[in-house]
Amino acid sequence: MDILSMTGNLFILLAERGLPVTVLLAVAGFAFAILLGTITGLVRFLRIPVLSQLLRVYVDFMRGLPFLMILFFLFYVLPFFGLRLSALTTGILALSLHSGAYVSEIIRSALQSIPKVQHEAAKVLAMTTYQRMRYVIIPQAIRLTLPPLSGQIVLHIKDTSVVSVIALTELTRVARVQMQSNLEPLITFAVLSVFYIALCYPILHLSANLEKRLKHKTT
Repeated sequence: MDILSMTGNLFILLAERGLPVTVLLAVAGFAFAILLGTITGLVRFLRIPVLSQLLRVYVDFMRGLPFLMILFFLFYVLPFFGLRLSALTTGILALSLHSGAYVSEIIRSALQSIPKVQHEAAKVLAMTTYQRMRYVIIPQAIRLTLPPLSGQIVLHIKDTSVVSVIALTELTRVARVQMQSNLEPLITFAVLSVFYIALCYPILHLSANLEKRLKHKTT
């Protein structure tokens, strides 16, 4: 088989078998990460007793562990306690827990960066805590979270490749299997890299544009 036909077959195979699973992992995983991270960030910012301390343990725990360990724990350890998850569910859950911890810090940092005068002005207007957060603090914080969240999405997409170790047929897993049969690692992983660049580059470009716009507005 010549190089061109091999490359074409790899593109088709990765697009049909691996890409849909990788996109599902990335989208579903980050959707849950945003939900978990937003709740965690808000709770820690508001310093809700007990719950804030518990969530701090979660964040420190997830940020301190390699993603691979989280994945192995969910896939290999939980069955000993009677909870067996599919590879896809494990991947989405691990990605959500891992990215959620980082998203929560992005949210919390953005909230803390809002000047105290904004809080004081809202209090002068007799706003409740809910009203201050909804109408004054959160709208400003959202704008600040966009660039770092874009970067976190890229890291999240790249982390989906680690899920291949539990035999989930995402992009990296499909490429590894094909490499074992065609014995062409350079071509195989060159084609694989094209897919990851195609997924990540638009987000990186968007992140760069957002940062430029924010700098322009603040100057």
